[in-house]
Amino acid sequence: MAELPIPSAPILVVGDIMCDHYIWGDVERISPEAPVQVLRWEREADRPGGAANAALNLAALGCRVRLVGIVGKDEAGRWLRRSLKEAGIDTSGVVESSERTTTLKTRVIARGQHMLRIDRETRGAIAGRDEKHLVSAIRKAKGRVAGVVCSDYGKGVLTDRVLRSLLEGRSKPFVVVDPKSRDFRKYRGAHVLTPNEKELADATQVEGGVSDDAAVRRRAESLMRALGFQALLVTRGANGMDLFERDRRTIRRTHIAASQRHEVFDVTGAGDTVAAVLTMAASGSMPLADAARVANAAAGIVVGLVGTAVAEPEALARMMDGESSQAGAKVLSRNAVAARIREARQLGSTVVFTSGPFESLNVADLRLLQAARARGELLVVGVNGDPATGPQRAEMLAALRFVDYVTLFSDRTPARLIRELRPDIVV
Repeated sequence: MAELPIPSAPILVVGDIMCDHYIWGDVERISPEAPVQVLRWEREADRPGGAANAALNLAALGCRVRLVGIVGKDEAGRWLRRSLKEAGIDTSGVVESSERTTTLKTRVIARGQHMLRIDRETRGAIAGRDEKHLVSAIRKAKGRVAGVVCSDYGKGVLTDRVLRSLLEGRSKPFVVVDPKSRDFRKYRGAHVLTPNEKELADATQVEGGVSDDAAVRRRAESLMRALGFQALLVTRGANGMDLFERDRRTIRRTHIAASQRHEVFDVTGAGDTVAAVLTMAASGSMPLADAARVANAAAGIVVGLVGTAVAEPEALARMMDGESSQAGAKVLSRNAVAARIREARQLGSTVVFTSGPFESLNVADLRLLQAARARGELLVVGVNGDPATGPQRAEMLAALRFVDYVTLFSDRTPARLIRELRPDIVV
């Protein structure tokens, strides 16, 4: 299995730290008070978002991570700092501000669909005292890191002074910016920008459709020539990515096809994943085009999950090797599955487990699996039987929408696996 390109020094993540709050429920009727749907509440949970999600992605892949940003003196801020520390992330550069609240994005979800998003945030520039603390934290960390991820969500944290502390100087590390500002001049000095098609179109005056290949190329080349960026990685949804790299006097384009055209459950945090994994791989001495392919594979994994999510190291390594499809990314070791189950429990999810050899998948098997999934929010399937064909059978099961994770086991019965995973319901 391929080794992930983990740099020896930490990665610094700087930007807008957010808390993503999720409310799940069901909709069965329309309110008599107004023509709106009524949500019957079922559960809710928090997840790190924005720069915090980028940091969490890196930590999950085995990187050492330092995070610099701002949270408010509120419950969301305290939860974020506590959760990030538990994930092994250095949060000494996270400033607790009395001038602003923690950015909180609340998403209401029913039957797998987003119904509403509520944003509680401060968009103005950060206070001078907070800015001073951020700049000090960046200067302390800057010379000791392999690379930097700038996660800009336009919430006022990446001021000109903060960006200059990152982007100026001869000894600056490799810097990747996930931009939100329409004025890309503020990012001058960064090595790579990772805009999506719309962000690229908004930042230029080049005519043409947002997704038009020729227009995308003209926009990227004009920005690189005008502002001196070494590269742009343009994310294009189902059309994959386009990497534009400076090559002496020319600009070379490398197209990276989507890892697999599959059903997208949620794009929340996909940009964070791309910027974070690209920085990790390129800082680990991987050529930029290869690093972009790794980032593309990681993004393909997380968009198949609901909410801000991270790519499992073993799943990403298998995709790098070409050993599995996007569905194969859901086939995990029992330790990785156990970690996902613990995370699901923290989010209030009911975990269902079933198992079998599934040597010839039939309609009865499909009905069993669908019925099992209906009893909870997460379905884990254990697969035993012939070890020679186990990986293929597991990947086939993982391709089913209602199967969340699959793990292989060699025992005749799943008793030991059940004891290790401790699901809520066994079918």
